[in-house]
Amino acid sequence: MIVPAYRAEATLDRCVGAVLRGCGAHRIEVLVAVSDDDRSDPPAFDDPRVRVLWQEGRCPAAAARNRAAAQSRGATLAFVDADVIVDSGWLDRLLAASDGGRRIVAGAVRNGTPSSPWGTVEYLVQFLDLAPTRPAGSATHGATCNLLVPRELWDVYGPMPEDLGGGEDTILTLAAAADGRFAFAHDAVVTHLNRETAGAVLAHQREFGRFTARLSTVCPQLPHGWLQRRAVLAPVAVVARIVSVATRALAWKPVSAPRLVAVFPLVALALLSWGLGLAGESARLQLARRAARRARRT
Repeated sequence: MIVPAYRAEATLDRCVGAVLRGCGAHRIEVLVAVSDDDRSDPPAFDDPRVRVLWQEGRCPAAAARNRAAAQSRGATLAFVDADVIVDSGWLDRLLAASDGGRRIVAGAVRNGTPSSPWGTVEYLVQFLDLAPTRPAGSATHGATCNLLVPRELWDVYGPMPEDLGGGEDTILTLAAAADGRFAFAHDAVVTHLNRETAGAVLAHQREFGRFTARLSTVCPQLPHGWLQRRAVLAPVAVVARIVSVATRALAWKPVSAPRLVAVFPLVALALLSWGLGLAGESARLQLARRAARRARRT
């Protein structure tokens, strides 16, 4: 069990406690890859199944997950984030969907901040693809806040690239799906504790747009990647995502229709912030590619 944690004091204890309870009688080790640039000592857990991998100064999430995977002794790697709470029986359901270790499995994500407008917005723009109400077997990618990877498949599809800043789980799971080695377990659920302020959500979506642009250049399986590689197409990508979120939210009903109507102007604002990040990073990457071509010609 791998939990990357950066400045996660508010939720980490709840997360690890739920993981220990949610694994039932399974023999597990929980590797908590903690980094922090504001403290000089690691957190402690009063359970022999928990091992802390401590780094002073920030360690990016992908690097933390790779580091923990390299030190794990298990035949199966399960990834969660420090801001999720797993359901009871969660691990059993992931393992059942893995077909004896032949598939990478993404579990579902529930909105952990349903009373917060901005928390619900973050859920809709970030985790709607993995809603528990999504039909089983219909997803083609997953997120590392709820992901199971058999060790043999980690050796094929891992480790995660550490130079993107996000989206590494999309690369891994889309590649597995292309090979028929991916499953979505809609009944293996974690509750995600979303950001709840406008500033935090909008800033994160802008950064999400930046790494989406980077992801589109390195992941051939990315749906509509062509739309996200050119800065001039960013407005089209924003409109497409707004329509997609509305359509799927109405079909899968992860929130009530009145709640969806109430928060949808904020959803559009969050996706506009995503588009600004996408456009800026796409333009930067386009300039870098042109400069590289000119350098090769000289």
